[in-house]
Amino acid sequence: MRLHWAFLFIIVFCVFDLLGGSQAFGQADDRLRAITHIEALDGAVGIYEKFEAVITLDVDFDNPYDPDDIRVDAEFKAPDGTTRIVPAFWYREYALYGNEANQRLQPTDDWSWRVRFAPTEAGEWEYRATASADDVTLTGEWSTFTAMESDNPGFVRIDLRNPRYFAFDNGSPYFPIGQNLAWARTGRVLADYRLWLDRMHEANANFVRIWMAPWGFALEWSDTGLGNYDLRQRNARELDVVIDMLAERDIYAMLTLINHGQFSETINAQWEDNPYNAANGGPAATPADFATSAEARRLWLQRLRYIAARWGYSPNIMTWEWWNEVEWTAISNPEILAPWIAESADYLRSIDPNQRLISHSGTPVGVESVWGQPTMDYTQDHRYTDGDISNIRRGFRNVIPEWLDAYPDKPFLMGEFGTPSMFDATGILIHQGIWAAPMLGAAGTGMTWWWDTLIHPNDLYYHFASIAAFFEGEDLGARAWQATSGSLSEDADADLYGLQADDYALLWILADDYEERYFMRQYQRNLRNRVENPLDVAFPEVSGVQVTLTDLNADDYTVEIWDAQTGEILSSATMSVTSAPLVIDLPTFSQDLAIKVKPAG
Repeated sequence: MRLHWAFLFIIVFCVFDLLGGSQAFGQADDRLRAITHIEALDGAVGIYEKFEAVITLDVDFDNPYDPDDIRVDAEFKAPDGTTRIVPAFWYREYALYGNEANQRLQPTDDWSWRVRFAPTEAGEWEYRATASADDVTLTGEWSTFTAMESDNPGFVRIDLRNPRYFAFDNGSPYFPIGQNLAWARTGRVLADYRLWLDRMHEANANFVRIWMAPWGFALEWSDTGLGNYDLRQRNARELDVVIDMLAERDIYAMLTLINHGQFSETINAQWEDNPYNAANGGPAATPADFATSAEARRLWLQRLRYIAARWGYSPNIMTWEWWNEVEWTAISNPEILAPWIAESADYLRSIDPNQRLISHSGTPVGVESVWGQPTMDYTQDHRYTDGDISNIRRGFRNVIPEWLDAYPDKPFLMGEFGTPSMFDATGILIHQGIWAAPMLGAAGTGMTWWWDTLIHPNDLYYHFASIAAFFEGEDLGARAWQATSGSLSEDADADLYGLQADDYALLWILADDYEERYFMRQYQRNLRNRVENPLDVAFPEVSGVQVTLTDLNADDYTVEIWDAQTGEILSSATMSVTSAPLVIDLPTFSQDLAIKVKPAG
């Protein structure tokens, strides 16, 4: 009887195996069954440009955004044989419709795995997909694409010659000129960004700061819950298009990953709606728990993986910025923030093959545990006035040297500045903040905040154009700059800012009355006098001013005097420096002038 049952079991087993039933003993429960295809959208791209491929899998999954459920990567082999692993991401296709002034996205039923990559050298590249689920890992066959030479300068780096400035991979200098474009109007995201970026490009501005805010490009919020980004695929696709716009216009972005309000209970408070809040089913009883809870950190790193996978290819994302103004949250405590940044940076660097720059805002100068981290590539500050334009000048003059002294081997940027004044229709504050920052040693212009309520409505883009003209062709990283040793003639109704090296000087001279207080007094007077346009204010003329420069090498110099409002050269002369200082006579002016002193010839 025992032999009969044993024999029957063998027969049943053999039949089950012939029918494919052997998978019940190891394969039938495998969710990941095959990598069926990988196809490039374009078989040839330029170096530093976007290569994209679609990966097709035979797989079952619950959450395509959770790498513990299903993990898809691509391996890229360079012509020199080196390899890089790039995470893939889950993607929904949207069709673009409408004209550029009112462009919209229409969702389709096309969902797929995608991988994006920017080749860094010309030649034939190989690539293949890998996928893992449970204990099963599959590797696909190699495919190839061609990377061609291009004029794309690459990713923005710290300048190896002078760590206070930026340069591209190809060694050319990068001087950021721009403003915040943190968000656009709901329903007009693409139209707004296209309009703003077109105007910036026309003015030769090349830098913006964009937030991943809940009402903008954030991947998860109260409408999504945590860890699944299906309901934010439209937002992600909009960011795709905006990044394409940046690339078309040679504009680079600081992408701010978290705005303070999400974890604030006081300033722009959004904690009540945050899906990480335990009251909403999340893992964080308090905002600080976002940085300390193991589950919150897991979900955050998962989101970082998606961000790096979808947008990490792009050289036009100059910087990952952890926070906007973390000081308005309990996470600002360095004992909480510093380890959170360290863990986040280590993970992000492990999945970002391009190792782009990382920064942050909201931690005061001198907090070494935050700013001194080796992955904190440059420092930032934000400055606002209380209705007094001179606060910007004094504030910049005080804080920028302090930052540079504290971190002499890192660039500094003024990531935000502004004032709520709606009368500054000519952009007095904007102009001064743009110019003051680099003339005090910042690596780029100040970044004005009021892009949608002041810059665009009043067509103030010419302020970018003027400073772009002045700094065009300047290679700031080529010299070791110091604050200028120059001075103005006694009792001059003006102020002097500038940078100076042994054989070069870049100077900015600002009339004392070119400020908001004078403007407002004259505006009110015009109202009383019933002037047709009360905003038409003329500033007092400043005349008879000389600039005296010491500490220049004995040599012949070309001295150019520029109109800092228009970006035009007013005069150019050759002057010699022997043992005496260089003395420059300024023309009469009422706002500001800029000067270049450079070796003749």
